[in-house]
Amino acid sequence: MIVASVFGIVASLMIIITGDSSARLMAKHQPMKFAAMENLYDGQRKAPLVVLGVIKNNNTNDLDKNEFAVKLEIPNFLSSMAFLDKNAYVPGIKDIADGNIEHNIMSATEKISKGKVAIGALKDYNTAKKANDMEGSKAALTTLQENYSYFGYGFLSEAKDTVPPVKMTFYSFRIMVILGFWFIILFILAIVFVLRDKMEYKTWYLRAAVISIPLAYLATQVGWIVTEVGRQPWVIQDLMPTLTAVSNINTGSVKVTFALFAVLFTVLLIAEIKIMTRQIKIGPKDGGTL
Repeated sequence: MIVASVFGIVASLMIIITGDSSARLMAKHQPMKFAAMENLYDGQRKAPLVVLGVIKNNNTNDLDKNEFAVKLEIPNFLSSMAFLDKNAYVPGIKDIADGNIEHNIMSATEKISKGKVAIGALKDYNTAKKANDMEGSKAALTTLQENYSYFGYGFLSEAKDTVPPVKMTFYSFRIMVILGFWFIILFILAIVFVLRDKMEYKTWYLRAAVISIPLAYLATQVGWIVTEVGRQPWVIQDLMPTLTAVSNINTGSVKVTFALFAVLFTVLLIAEIKIMTRQIKIGPKDGGTL
């Protein structure tokens, strides 16, 4: 029990540490995702980290600011976390979408324009190569290389297409972090109660431990929501949007596959619950206690 709890604490702390370094990488390479996680629309220096918050708006336009009904924040911490400098400027959703000349941030509209140039240059390059037009292919390749960083933007229509679902990303991230700290507290209490030989008397703790079993799966799922929903519209950042990576699969096939998986895992869940409840009723074979 102690070994398992120590392992759980170490694993949770490692996740927090790697998450901290991932935040800095995200702020650098996926700034829109980073801003969406914090519901940060207007960039700022000494940006605070919102620990908990409730978003009151229900905007249909992704570029309209979502206001907080209530929030608890740590001053300067977001700037420090993202750039190791409390005075650092953290760009917001509007900065990244509309551009910010002062901070040398190109607008999404300009990136979309450059992306379309890159896509056109790729077509011209292929056409010139087939026609053995060396001069034309060289010119097209040069144009493609100059605009390649914005290639994926050429498939988008407008600036708001670059904004992921903000609310879902914001709430999922906080649920994930809260559950991470919850498990650390749970493991620490387990070590304390085992060392004091009081585990079997802590009914409230045993109930909390059982309730926490599905919370581990919930933490995993909301973590994936942050990863996959937060990075939209990108499959490969700036190079391939989701709309160009969709498989050409019949809708019926998707529905049938989903139904089969749902039935299969439901059967397995029922079987697992029956096995667990039967073993609980049987109890320890030697008649001992926990």
